[in-house]
Amino acid sequence: MSNTMKAIRLHEFGEPDVLRYEDAPRPKPKAGEVLVRVRAAGLNPPDWYLRDGYRSLPSEWQPHPVFPLILGSDISGVVESVGQGAGGFSPGDEVYAMVRFPADVMEGSKAYAEYVSVPASELALKPGGIDHVHAAGAPMSLLTAWQFLIDLGHEEPNPFQPAPHVPVPLPARRC
Repeated sequence: MSNTMKAIRLHEFGEPDVLRYEDAPRPKPKAGEVLVRVRAAGLNPPDWYLRDGYRSLPSEWQPHPVFPLILGSDISGVVESVGQGAGGFSPGDEVYAMVRFPADVMEGSKAYAEYVSVPASELALKPGGIDHVHAAGAPMSLLTAWQFLIDLGHEEPNPFQPAPHVPVPLPARRC
């Protein structure tokens, strides 16, 4: 097994043309992690914001990552190997996840690559009725829907959203 993989990496902030498809070190799962061969990755607003350097944030909130980094958090793929103590998964399992979000959003969660190591606690078996592309598109979009429709709060100002968050009341459902 090779020590390298292909990945889309960011070496500097900027427009989409700063992204490079190139060789990168292949991760090894640490204790509690699972190595996933990525079959599909989602593209989400935090990826665009980081690629752009989070310019819309106040300067004191802007990230100072170590380049190169690999963007992306939503993945679907197949378990390649399992690190020590990462029970519940076996090589060959089809899985999906929102990798290290929001913890590593400012540093890149590493989904735009052939392989990504994922904490087992953030991984789920992919439902058999959907393909990898749809599974990779689900995590952040579903989290966003949950937050805006269900989750109360959000009193903190959000520089990416001009108006304060107000949960949407859902009408009673009639069957």
